[in-house]
Amino acid sequence: MFLALREFRHAKMRYALITLVIAMVASLVFILSALANGLAAGSSEAVEAIHADRFAVATGSEYSLDRSRISPETAQAIVAANGVSDAQPFTTVVGSVHKLDETELIGVSVIGVTPDTFLEPGVVSGESLRDRPDGIVIDQSLANRGVKIGDTLIFEPGGIGLAVVGITDGHQYRLAPTLFVSLDEIANLQPDLDGNVSAVAIRGENLDTLPDHVDGIQMASARDIVEHLPGYTEQNMTLTLIQLFLVVIAALVIAAFFFILTLQKMQELGVMKALGATTWVLARALMIQSLILAAIGILIGIVVGDSLWYAAEGVVPYKVQWQQMLTYSALLLLVAAVGTLLSLIRIARVDPLDAINRAN
Repeated sequence: MFLALREFRHAKMRYALITLVIAMVASLVFILSALANGLAAGSSEAVEAIHADRFAVATGSEYSLDRSRISPETAQAIVAANGVSDAQPFTTVVGSVHKLDETELIGVSVIGVTPDTFLEPGVVSGESLRDRPDGIVIDQSLANRGVKIGDTLIFEPGGIGLAVVGITDGHQYRLAPTLFVSLDEIANLQPDLDGNVSAVAIRGENLDTLPDHVDGIQMASARDIVEHLPGYTEQNMTLTLIQLFLVVIAALVIAAFFFILTLQKMQELGVMKALGATTWVLARALMIQSLILAAIGILIGIVVGDSLWYAAEGVVPYKVQWQQMLTYSALLLLVAAVGTLLSLIRIARVDPLDAINRAN
């Protein structure tokens, strides 16, 4: 520790630049992680907020709510099936709305539910669909775009207008602002549904055997539906690969910096060895330096990533998960330690006599 701190004091600018580079890489890792979380949440919040044991979707729909259509007769058969304690049909459609007396269209996801059931979202302000089944409950993401309680939204095509009665939060779907309406109202908005619904959210026991008793359905979990949203898996894989490449780059950067510093100090290291310093003492000092600089850089990265969370709220999909951030921090510290191994090998091979001769 003494040697490590003495070197910090002797070469402040050099180690500050190394710390800055580590902080930049760590910041990129944390920011990309939060962006990936934000995009995932923006695609799936509405589905994951449904506290159901299973979802019944149409056979052949490949777990896509857009492709799934369940008839009223099938939905009723699911409700009456053994093991089902509660079953609620719901419908998802994609459309556009504009405020009354305005022409700017906003792309939205519309979810039709039965009021006063476990599918109805809780509201953070205003009234719920239970109180106003003829109105709309909007997600906070739409409220951030200037839509407020009391506004009338016109659905296109069709020109049907409904009043905003409440605001919920954490219910985005497919990265679009989400509207909740009653099933009766969504039937008016989309007459071509002919009473069909997208899926049935089910609570109960032994639900995986339900397709044996009700024709034309297959069972799905919330994760099955989320992973089959258009582009969801590809988007997450892309961002995850970028993060992994950044971690590899961090290892290479740290290894390169400390290897160059080690080469620059070969004479000093050889002299210290000649004076009795063991390879372990020198290696420990280098490892302590690496971990201290990495820890400071990671802390700076955490501050940057967390600060951006508040700055980006409501502007871009951005969500910090502290458990994931701590995992990446531990991984970056491990990478710093592994990246220093190349320099440790060089220290072990320092020849004291050769270093002294070069110094002379």
